[in-house]
Amino acid sequence: MALSAADLQKQLEGAPDPFPSLNDAPASKPSASNSGPLNTDSEDLFPSLATPNTPKQATTWSVRAVKPVSAPVFTDSFSLTGIDPSAYHTRDGKPKSLGDIIKDVQTKFKVKVEVSSQRTSNQTTFSVTGPSDSAVESAKKALTTSLSPQITLTVQAPASAIGTIIGPKGATMKRIREQTSTRIDIPGRGKHAQDDDNGSRSISPLPTPAEDGEALVPIKIVGAASMAHEAQAIIQGIIAEKTSKTTQKIKVTPPHVYPFVLLRRADFLKAANGADINLSRDDGLQEITASGDREAVSRVIESIRSCIAFYEGDLTSVKISLPKRQHRLFDGVALDQIIQKSKCSVIIPAPEDPSEDVHVWGRAANLGIGLQAVMEKANSQHTHSIPIRTAPRHVLTHIHQSGYGKTLNNAHPSVNIHFPAPSSGASNVDFVGEKVPVEAAHKELAAYLALMEGATRSVQVDYLIHNILRAKAGKQLKGYHESKNVLVYFPPENEADSNVILVYDPHVKAAIKKQAALAEIEAEILSLVATLGQIKTDTISVERKWHEALRGKNNSTLNAIIGEGRALAIDVGGNGLEDIVVIRGSPADVDRATKEVLRIVEEAMNDAIDSSYVTEFQIPQQFVARIVGAAGSGIQKYREQLDVKIDIEDLRDSGEQIVGKKKKTIPSNVSLLKITGRKPNAEEAKKRILAQVDKMADETAEIIKIPRQYHSIIIGQQGKYIQRLQDKYGVKITMPKESSASTDEIHIRGGKKGVSQAKNEIQELVEYEKENNHSIVVNVTSRAVPRILGSKGAKIHEIMSETGAHIDVGDKDRPKDRDEGATTAVTIKGTKKAVAAAKSAVMAIAAAVDDESTVVLHIEPKFHRTIIGGGGVGLRNLLARVGAPSDPKEQVGLVRFPQNGDEVTLRGERGLVKKIQVELERVVAGLRERVVLGVSIPASQHRMLIGHGGQPLMELEKRTGAEVQFPGSRSYNQVAPAENASELQDADPKDVVKVVGPRSACEKAIAELLESVAKAPGREKREPNKERTTSNHVATVQIPFKHYHLLQPAGNLTRELRSLGVNFSQQGKPKHDGVAEGRIDDETDLDAHGVEWKLVEYGADTEDGATELTLKARDEAALEDAQKLVEDAIKATEKITHVGLMTFPDRSAFPRVIGNKGSVINDLCMETGSEIIVPRDDTTIKIYGLLHLICHT
Repeated sequence: MALSAADLQKQLEGAPDPFPSLNDAPASKPSASNSGPLNTDSEDLFPSLATPNTPKQATTWSVRAVKPVSAPVFTDSFSLTGIDPSAYHTRDGKPKSLGDIIKDVQTKFKVKVEVSSQRTSNQTTFSVTGPSDSAVESAKKALTTSLSPQITLTVQAPASAIGTIIGPKGATMKRIREQTSTRIDIPGRGKHAQDDDNGSRSISPLPTPAEDGEALVPIKIVGAASMAHEAQAIIQGIIAEKTSKTTQKIKVTPPHVYPFVLLRRADFLKAANGADINLSRDDGLQEITASGDREAVSRVIESIRSCIAFYEGDLTSVKISLPKRQHRLFDGVALDQIIQKSKCSVIIPAPEDPSEDVHVWGRAANLGIGLQAVMEKANSQHTHSIPIRTAPRHVLTHIHQSGYGKTLNNAHPSVNIHFPAPSSGASNVDFVGEKVPVEAAHKELAAYLALMEGATRSVQVDYLIHNILRAKAGKQLKGYHESKNVLVYFPPENEADSNVILVYDPHVKAAIKKQAALAEIEAEILSLVATLGQIKTDTISVERKWHEALRGKNNSTLNAIIGEGRALAIDVGGNGLEDIVVIRGSPADVDRATKEVLRIVEEAMNDAIDSSYVTEFQIPQQFVARIVGAAGSGIQKYREQLDVKIDIEDLRDSGEQIVGKKKKTIPSNVSLLKITGRKPNAEEAKKRILAQVDKMADETAEIIKIPRQYHSIIIGQQGKYIQRLQDKYGVKITMPKESSASTDEIHIRGGKKGVSQAKNEIQELVEYEKENNHSIVVNVTSRAVPRILGSKGAKIHEIMSETGAHIDVGDKDRPKDRDEGATTAVTIKGTKKAVAAAKSAVMAIAAAVDDESTVVLHIEPKFHRTIIGGGGVGLRNLLARVGAPSDPKEQVGLVRFPQNGDEVTLRGERGLVKKIQVELERVVAGLRERVVLGVSIPASQHRMLIGHGGQPLMELEKRTGAEVQFPGSRSYNQVAPAENASELQDADPKDVVKVVGPRSACEKAIAELLESVAKAPGREKREPNKERTTSNHVATVQIPFKHYHLLQPAGNLTRELRSLGVNFSQQGKPKHDGVAEGRIDDETDLDAHGVEWKLVEYGADTEDGATELTLKARDEAALEDAQKLVEDAIKATEKITHVGLMTFPDRSAFPRVIGNKGSVINDLCMETGSEIIVPRDDTTIKIYGLLHLICHT
């Protein structure tokens, strides 16, 4: 706010000059004793407030600045227990004090830190204030990291979860480290030992098997206590999410059962009980893989095992012999088709198996159909085979390695050509397909095989030097094809075959004779072998038990010895001789490899010697079972992690003592543990076991009784809270089972201090829950449950939203036909205030239901539609007159009309039901006395009779007690036909006015109407209802009641007849047109626009009979056109199956549906082939046609 001159002067009086001149001496402070009288004329003491004549240049120092608005400040507090700043040092090596650490944090993050401590609890509280929330959080994190004691935590993670914990490119691990400022170490794969700084070898924990057999990997977390626990919780959350899923495989044997098991896929998925399960199959291995929820996967696998066992004992077989070439027809698709058709599986021998027997498996009753299906498939296509008679192994090797087989298949795509493998021993090539293409492919292959005659040869070259030969002379071997048209093929290494195959390329026309070229290349290869230099072979004696150490994982050690590009071959086992290793190559490489092999074998032997260290010690017998663990899991953990062997000997019967002069065996209460392995590992295992024994010796157990309703709170979501308690206090908490006799007893076992702290925290949690999660159970009448729930749970959600309480209705899913006196338990949870409010709301509803009464009235069905009114308007008005609730949701169920019959049910509060009953009886009494009379009044006079604002008409109705309906009014068509309709059949329908009420009232109203018309000026007087004779040509047509909708004023037929200039009248009308209209008591769902949709069967409820339609035309041609128009309309209507009813809230959307001059609705009719009728007097559009076309419309 700006300061006035007077305010500014008051602030500056007596203040020193903030910027004095450097040349002026400082003025001494005046004393009160020597001060003289004030000079009121002094300009210095009393400056003038008037504007000076000479304006001065304003500067930035001329006025005092207005006080700025203060910036926002963020403050947060936290406490640490047992802070330890000595772990951090200054640059000169001295330990940092608490003040040094706080000073560094304040400087780095621009915050203010205040400290207070309590000696009794050893707790220090820090209050951090800073300019932003991020600065305060960063300072808190820095203080916590610097002052909390450094701890090390270990989390055992399943090996399958390690990838998720690390994340893509280590992103998840990096995020955890940055968030918690901790160091997280995960052992690498296969690396279990690592060098310490002093050069010794330390053993990292090896994976431990979990309960389901999966290895566990130890993850080490190092950092400040609170941060380390936070990182531990994050990792455990990832593990919990990951381990909730699993994957298992099961191999289906014997092979003939596999196809039958595949057919039961739906049953296996049903065994999962709705859990998310994925089933996949491997037809090659005949395996089924189930992945998903762990428990569901176990159930599915067990279901598959049961299925396999069932089919093994239920199936029989029959054998049939088919030519080997026909076996090619039975591929995977064909076998699936056969089992689907005949419920039999077919087992075909492998291509390399010379057997021609085909086995058909199935139940005895199905084997005949199965054999028939096999024979049909065997004869479904033409098959042929061609034998390779000369050197089939050589020829097949060339066909496969040169790619000729693929070339031939591509050239004949409609033929399946099957070449056997060179090592299979088979020599027949099979063709499958149509006869003409098969013969063409057969002819081409026969010509190719003719060229291969005499075009192959084998050269004997020791298989151990094949790699040496290819390494030394690879380019030269490939060059033989260009120079001599000869291809050289080496056998696969795993076959240990010494035959090198030479093939003269049949695609190249020989410039010289084949045999001459092959002989020349054979000589050159043998010459190459001779020029390789001296080949040395060394055989080393190595016991078989060291062979695995020599090979290494995936032959990694052996490949490292051979090296890359070296002409060296090593055969471990030497052609089946178990205790030798054969090395062949150049002398230098052989000598080097021999030394390396001997070194590796020696290291393996030394490792075995090192692992023979033995240490023995005793532990109390009472702890042995817990050291061993469930199913030996505890001992197995040490064996796997430290690679040691642990034996336990019971000493209870081996203790001897001298009693007097005799030795007596006294039972001992200890057991002997013997650990064998490497010395460091064995000692480490001993250390860990003794530490575990010391911990168990300090253990205690307590039982606390907690009501069962609080157990889920103690366990927490997915067991997270109880797991945190166990990790925090080092205890084991056992919750009671539902089948237990003591369902409220919780067992806590562990160290005395940890048990006490865990017990206190659980009791504090329960007290908090009792105060803030108050729970009560109230019993209400079961009849009140639907009202408490509301439509789709709307009412109960409304109560919960308003009160903040949680409500659970015990048996809301019970059937509706429950006993009248039955009760339902309603559980309400929340704060005491919220529970009280929710209870009050629930009991109010229950009390209202208990006060309800039910009344059944017998009302003739012909009055139902009149009472309900168009779109339920009549019934809503009736309810409004008796003071019923105006909310449509609360009106549902008050009045329920039957679909068939005359019983109308009233249900609700007693007083309201009585009022509705009286009003309905009054309305029905009037309807029973009511008649409908018609009178013909020219349409031009209707406006005059209605009058301005309808006032004259209302006065007429009030005087006479009758209701007058003019054509075109909303309720005109709802009124029944006039009793004197026969007298008005020649009148224009637009002129017919209906008068409704007691007969005397109707007659009185008609007389007044006619009198008003007669008195109207400019009107030629004539006798009422005088017959007109403008139409001379007349014909009648019968229209079944089922198709009565054709005569609706808004229908297509009515408009087309009028366009022809044809008038018509009708005799007879169905009581019901077969279309059930929407009612107020129907519990239907509305869409977002408030439109109700309903489908009914066309003409389902229409009685038999027909309406007689009288057509009147000016000439014969128009009459014939009208008759044909009616007949065509009836024929078209015969195809209608359903009627769709769209009930709108009002008629505001109808002009848009109709369009300009009916353009929109006409387009819709043309597009969908349906008939659409938009009414004049209600809000329900009717769509007639086929079901799918109606839905599209």
